[in-house]
Amino acid sequence: MQIKEYRKFNEKVYIEKMDNGLSVVVVPKKGYQKTYATLSVRYGSIDTNINGKTYPAGIAHFLEHKMFDKKDHDAMDVFSKYGAGSNAFTSFNKTSYLFSTTDNVHENLTELLDFVQEPYFSDAKVEKEKGIIGQEISMYDDEPGAVLFFKTVQNMFPDTPLNVDIAGTEDSIYKITKQDLYDSYNYFYQPQNMQLTVVGNVVPEDIFKWVSDNQSQKSFDEPKDVKRTTIQSSEIVRETTHYMDVNRPKVALGIKGDSKYNGDIKYELSISLLLQLLLSEGSEIYEKMYNDGIIDDSFGFDFDCEDQFNFAVLAGETEKIDEFIDRISDVLVNFADYISDKADEFELIKKEEIGQHVSMMNSIEAIANNMSDEDHDFENIYDEIEMIKQLELDDLIRYGKLFLKPDMIVKNKIFPKN
Repeated sequence: MQIKEYRKFNEKVYIEKMDNGLSVVVVPKKGYQKTYATLSVRYGSIDTNINGKTYPAGIAHFLEHKMFDKKDHDAMDVFSKYGAGSNAFTSFNKTSYLFSTTDNVHENLTELLDFVQEPYFSDAKVEKEKGIIGQEISMYDDEPGAVLFFKTVQNMFPDTPLNVDIAGTEDSIYKITKQDLYDSYNYFYQPQNMQLTVVGNVVPEDIFKWVSDNQSQKSFDEPKDVKRTTIQSSEIVRETTHYMDVNRPKVALGIKGDSKYNGDIKYELSISLLLQLLLSEGSEIYEKMYNDGIIDDSFGFDFDCEDQFNFAVLAGETEKIDEFIDRISDVLVNFADYISDKADEFELIKKEEIGQHVSMMNSIEAIANNMSDEDHDFENIYDEIEMIKQLELDDLIRYGKLFLKPDMIVKNKIFPKN
């Protein structure tokens, strides 16, 4: 058992690998009423290739839906029986199943492991699900916020699996078969490609024993090397325009990052703080654009840095789309000039970010959802606080020059239909 201790915060993270390769991470929170657990698979919407065969887009999300649907029951009903709320989600590079409960932790943990590790698919159930997910896709296609984000991502990565929505398309999901689901499940849902994270009022040794006993009662195929999709993208789509049922125009700028920095936590923290220093509410640039009517409270930005990709999206509603694009593009391209004398503001941003991380320590969901995997030494919010403290303004300038390249900026606009 590995223990990562954070004496300053009076916290410990316990880690153990089961004989079958399943990683188990436990963060005990004494005195908390609730326990939260996630079982995550390193498998997301971009992972459509298995040993040279390409599977339909949206299959990871489709598989996530079908995992709950057993031969004679719905797994969610079992969680409800034991007083837990359950859910699941699929992202570009991960699928996670979760529950939250104030009681019956052992029973709910058993159900989480069992329903994810015991698949059941039938032709009839697969066909029925196509209609359900097809409606979901249609709904997202009509949702301006989703279109603004996903079309911007697609503009940055048009020659990769990121070019398709996580749920796939109505055409792609209708190609999915029962065998496709079993193929994908058997390849990606191997214990050594999964991680169980439990946070709450629990005893780590008890969790490890429960999980070990559960896994020892099951048989698994011989482990196979899992080859994830690598995003090798050399193209971008500079600009796209859409017309939808919106009251006001929407616009987004996307910045495509250099793949060599994928998964680099220091790079991720530096770029996130850089964007906050430049464009967070309260910054000089934000205040000026707000007062000039170029942005309003709808404006926001996000930076996503994963092992397979990294990018930022900055978006909002505005009647002054051209000024939005010109002003923010200028800030991004000339960022070093804007922040060179902002040492005091940078220290304030750092303190605010550390404060947010400290607040996250009180959220068992935040602790679990921000726990990295074995490849990143299970880095977490406690590790990130120390990293943030060590960052200097020069780090932001150095990484910013690597990230904010004019030829890697894309635009996406949505106008009212009329």
